[in-house]
Amino acid sequence: MNKQNRLIGIFFVIFGASFWGVGGTVAQHLFQSGNIDVEWFVTTRLFIGGILLLSSQLVSSNRKHLFQIWREPTSRNRLITFSLFGMLLVQYSYMASIALGNAAVATLLQYLAPIFIIFYFIVKGIQKLTRSDLLAISLTLLGTFLLLS
Repeated sequence: MNKQNRLIGIFFVIFGASFWGVGGTVAQHLFQSGNIDVEWFVTTRLFIGGILLLSSQLVSSNRKHLFQIWREPTSRNRLITFSLFGMLLVQYSYMASIALGNAAVATLLQYLAPIFIIFYFIVKGIQKLTRSDLLAISLTLLGTFLLLS
């Protein structure tokens, strides 16, 4: 990887993280003003995001691969499952948390997700529970409790 690509990548990471942070605060303002419904907001946000991603692929040199994922049943099923459970539910629960609480608490709760990933790996037999896992889970829950109380 050359230095220019690395700098562009760093720029996009900072740019994306900034918009993500601002997005939660703006969503909180919209929900508190009472003019925006969570379901409408999440649906519109994901729809526009999808259109922007598809559009960016259309103008790239790889546009011939745009609909290739739909031709393979395994890929198609994974995409649909990820869309519903990986994006829609995560986005909805995050925005609903903002609407019912605030952006800071919703973001904090979102950072508990690695605990569920650890449990998933343990249940699936991919990984065994280690002392460091237990320590990380305990400290995460303790920190969350202290921040929220």
